[in-house]
Amino acid sequence: MFRPRVIPCLLLKDLGLVKTVKFKNPRYVGDPMNAIRIFNKKKADELIFLDIMATNENRIPDIELIKNIGEECMMPFAVGGGIKSMKDIESIFTAGAEKVVINTCAISNPTILKKASLHFGRQSIIAAIDVKKKTFGGYTIYTHGGKNSTGIDPIEYVKILEEYGAGEIFLNLIDRDGTYEGYNIELIKSITNLVNIP
Repeated sequence: MFRPRVIPCLLLKDLGLVKTVKFKNPRYVGDPMNAIRIFNKKKADELIFLDIMATNENRIPDIELIKNIGEECMMPFAVGGGIKSMKDIESIFTAGAEKVVINTCAISNPTILKKASLHFGRQSIIAAIDVKKKTFGGYTIYTHGGKNSTGIDPIEYVKILEEYGAGEIFLNLIDRDGTYEGYNIELIKSITNLVNIP
């Protein structure tokens, strides 16, 4: 029987947790360690931590924070934000993360997915896409925390991500972020029908 995984996604900014609405106006909501303790008790399957400023600030998430997360977290966790090299990925794994989330860099340099999946194992590489609905129908992918439109259609692009070695796809719909409107089931079905990875 299929058992879905429950994977909370926590947004990091200045070492604190924030909540956004449509990728804007980050509002402080608490300390990452407190959140981890709550999700440990609730038995979440995995956690994802995304540093929402890392790409635009040309850096990776704070390594000391990742180490602290690893010491507290009782479930596997992934880290994303600003990753653009094999050295970045290795630093994050060495700090204790089990998976990395690669977003903006995968658009400009999808070969990083291939190199990383061959070296570290496909199961540890998540390709994220930030998607926004176009005015006259369809969707397009954005990079740099939802700031830059690529004009790339996510429906076709997910196949490329799978071919290049992504072990999972992490789909973010900018229009619904923080709005409590729920998931875009139609878009999710369109993507799951095209790929064979979670």
